[in-house]
Amino acid sequence: MAVTSPDAESPVVTFISLTQLPWRAAFARHESLPSHWVCGASLASHIDAWHHWLADKPTGRWLLCQQQPVAFCAALIALWESGRVAVLPADDRPETLSRLASEVDGILPDAPKPQLPQSAETRPRVAPLDPSATAVVLSTSGSTGNPVQLAKRFDQLEAELSAHARLWPLADSGVISQVSHQHIYGLLTGILHPLCTGAPFCGGKSRYPEALMARLQEADAAGLHPVVVSSPAQLSRLPEHLPWHAAKPPARVFSSGAPLALEHAQLTERLLQAPVIEIYGSTETGGIAQRRQTRRISWQPLPGVELAFQDGGLSLRSPYLEMPQQWWHQPDQVAPVDDGFTLLGRADRLVKIGGKRVSLDHVERLLTAVEEVSEVRCVDLDRADSRLGAVVVLDEASLPHQREARQHLIQRMRKYLFDHLEPIAVPRYWRFVETLPSNAQGKLDRTLINRLFADLDDPKVPRWLGEHPLDANSCVLTLEVPERLVFLEGHFDQYPIVPGVVMVQWAIHYAHDIFGHRGVFLGIERLKFTRALLPGTRFTLELTRREDGIAFSIDSQEGRHCAGRVRLQAPKGDQHG
Repeated sequence: MAVTSPDAESPVVTFISLTQLPWRAAFARHESLPSHWVCGASLASHIDAWHHWLADKPTGRWLLCQQQPVAFCAALIALWESGRVAVLPADDRPETLSRLASEVDGILPDAPKPQLPQSAETRPRVAPLDPSATAVVLSTSGSTGNPVQLAKRFDQLEAELSAHARLWPLADSGVISQVSHQHIYGLLTGILHPLCTGAPFCGGKSRYPEALMARLQEADAAGLHPVVVSSPAQLSRLPEHLPWHAAKPPARVFSSGAPLALEHAQLTERLLQAPVIEIYGSTETGGIAQRRQTRRISWQPLPGVELAFQDGGLSLRSPYLEMPQQWWHQPDQVAPVDDGFTLLGRADRLVKIGGKRVSLDHVERLLTAVEEVSEVRCVDLDRADSRLGAVVVLDEASLPHQREARQHLIQRMRKYLFDHLEPIAVPRYWRFVETLPSNAQGKLDRTLINRLFADLDDPKVPRWLGEHPLDANSCVLTLEVPERLVFLEGHFDQYPIVPGVVMVQWAIHYAHDIFGHRGVFLGIERLKFTRALLPGTRFTLELTRREDGIAFSIDSQEGRHCAGRVRLQAPKGDQHG
């Protein structure tokens, strides 16, 4: 059985081909929008500054990792206009950037300051882009394996942008993105589509609900119809108490990157009074299908996408693929329905453990049947012992806070699984969390999996169980003291505790990890230890970025363990807000 998408009507909307340099067109200005909104006309000076900086640099592939849309857009466009290729890392973790640094011809630094306005004669002259040239190199999410780099040509991006313009026109719209533009979904929907239609857009300052509320009000004040680009992780946490009715409802809300629960789609539509459109696809394939779950559960293919179903599998031909005329087998099990299909789960979630095939989906279904368990992700850790790991979301009352409670919970869950599975299929390594950690695309990717289980190979680190930003300058991490922590040895033999200096080291380490390099260590102030931190204890580390360093505190269910301030000499040019 094959399904081909129906042709969508082409609405009357200005859409300029990506290869025709749409950002150089004279789009309307929106003077009433704050500076964190990007308009096509406002990019010119930033693009020219990058051209000036790149003038004497090597050609080839350049690593681009900029969190703010205006800096990202200007750098991306300057790379394209100068014949270079942008390599977008999956995340901004130091180890990721370090690994990619040896594979590129250059690394773009923080954005240079825009040059003074230039005359038409001195501005860089650029020609239309070659549709067959490589535009970007993206990384897969790594949610089912190690991340893989994939090149995308301009014609592939252009074909998908054209489909977006036909299905979801942006006339008189302002796009508000809550997801990372370093990935295909955020890049297309939150950056390139508005660029090709002259629609203002904003990103980095929109990820928290309160910030989203402010962006909606800004769009309303400018007379724009807002469009929200989001993910299941953000939509599942929309608070009821915010005055969502105080701004014009969005024209639509997009969600992609992971499955969106029906209850969260219903909540979003009720609070924002806007349709929630889900996009199904991958980095390899681009978009495949879309749906509005509150109206119909089945997925309909995007324009130009041809689907075929056989033995529960899904194959597709698409102009968004590297080879559009060849069939691509998608690793998902599906059931054809009417003019579309429903998703049943990933076929590639079968792993070989100890020579036996184990279904990760089956293990997860068994565990979610346990009363206090709300969600589970079973993962192949690719360790020498071949044993599985389990990330289990529990209700707050059931989370273990001490070693004995954790051991008892693990024994009970393993005993339950032994009644249903062969011993080799029962997870050996367990992490209990309040919510599944997710990246900017709403996925538990390989980077986050590695962080959750990092203590297995590094005896100096605590168990990382997730982190939650409070605002741009503060964050709360949930951690646990491993029983095999090397610092417990000899401190003390009969009553092991975490040394105070180790707690301070952890605070500095995670502050550097989250806020970036903060400068040379100058000293510690207001340091106070009030309670011993014992093996197996679950605790929180709250970090606050300050002008002269960081403030931190460590707390558990028992109370406060320590707090203090670390003074650091900030490097020149270091700024935060």
